[in-house]
Amino acid sequence: MKTKKQVVLFSTLATIYLLIALSQVLIHPPPMGSGSHFVVLADGWLHGHLYIEQKPQSVSDFTNYHGHWYVAFPPLPAILLLPFVAVFRLSYQSLLTLFFSIGMGILNIWLMQQILLRLVKKEVLGERLFAWLLLFFALGTELLYTTLKGSVWFIAHVVATTFVLCYIYEMLGKQRAWVAAICLGLASLSRSTAIFAFPFFLVYIFVRDRKAPLVLLRKWTTFGGVLVFFLMGMLLYNYVRFNSLLDFGYNNMSVNPLVGDNLHGYGQFNLHFLATNARFMLLEPPKLLLTFPYVTFNPFGTSIFLTMPALLFALLSFRRGGQRWLATSLLAGCVLPALVVLLYFNTGWYQFGYRFALDFLPFLFLLGAMGMPQRPTWSVKLLIVLSILINVWGYIVFTYFRPPLLG
Repeated sequence: MKTKKQVVLFSTLATIYLLIALSQVLIHPPPMGSGSHFVVLADGWLHGHLYIEQKPQSVSDFTNYHGHWYVAFPPLPAILLLPFVAVFRLSYQSLLTLFFSIGMGILNIWLMQQILLRLVKKEVLGERLFAWLLLFFALGTELLYTTLKGSVWFIAHVVATTFVLCYIYEMLGKQRAWVAAICLGLASLSRSTAIFAFPFFLVYIFVRDRKAPLVLLRKWTTFGGVLVFFLMGMLLYNYVRFNSLLDFGYNNMSVNPLVGDNLHGYGQFNLHFLATNARFMLLEPPKLLLTFPYVTFNPFGTSIFLTMPALLFALLSFRRGGQRWLATSLLAGCVLPALVVLLYFNTGWYQFGYRFALDFLPFLFLLGAMGMPQRPTWSVKLLIVLSILINVWGYIVFTYFRPPLLG
């Protein structure tokens, strides 16, 4: 595969992201401080404490504990933002979070490009499919809206995706257990649910090393030991903030009453939420209107197979017998994160698509890629183009037309 074409394709996609972000800033700039939780958290650290320096103008999704306001979400995005906050402090909060998100999103495109190239080299994917898949990933998945939104919940997804992609890339290459665990551990410090993608490693290594049980045991032990280190780090972070290892700060978080009643009535995770989450993740269709914008989406969620229809090829990912072990491993990376978010107390709140599916999207995306023929057929091209049109339209609708809550 020619390097020049790869560079041109990646550069084009990165430019598209930057141009859309610049147009958003000029036409519809985000409100000052909107969704800048990680910026004010980093600023609080620079002042020498784990809570934010001043009470926020809006306390939405902040946690009050003993008179101080905390950001309950895992801290990795704030850690990555620290050098920028050290320079700019609280100036340009919303712009800083937006362009940080764009930078991480562009890095995600590059990482997926490298993963796809490895799969092409292994002859898992056809070379002619490569460009179509990268276009699909960058412009036809809900990562487009999430990256371009650039606020607290979405940045957590974007950063977690970065390290999940690093995790997958390592497993398709050197398969070093400690490196894979560090990548997944870092992802979990942005989205806690990411840690439940650990079965991808277990299954992948089992298939590779099952005839060498001591090697298998050593790799599993190393992987688990490093992950435990990250888990203990997060629990210690909880303890120094809230005086409890298991208090992540969500129960005392200021959330909208539309979702807060569920949280306080049933807890953060409960089987009670399964049917509702399954509806919005898998079944909820776009909404047709008689007036402009004609096609809109429910802010509580829209089916991932109707916002990203090219993912339907994941249903065919096991048809090639020689690669079923890889498909099984990728499926193992999806199952537990999907189950966790299906039991969560809300569907992702105000969003295009179903953002919690991003916790396992890299695995599902690659399953979809494996289900496609080596040479892209008209059906592959049609569903990828449709996915791109839907996601671009979703970004436009949610950025400029703000759909009402539909229930």
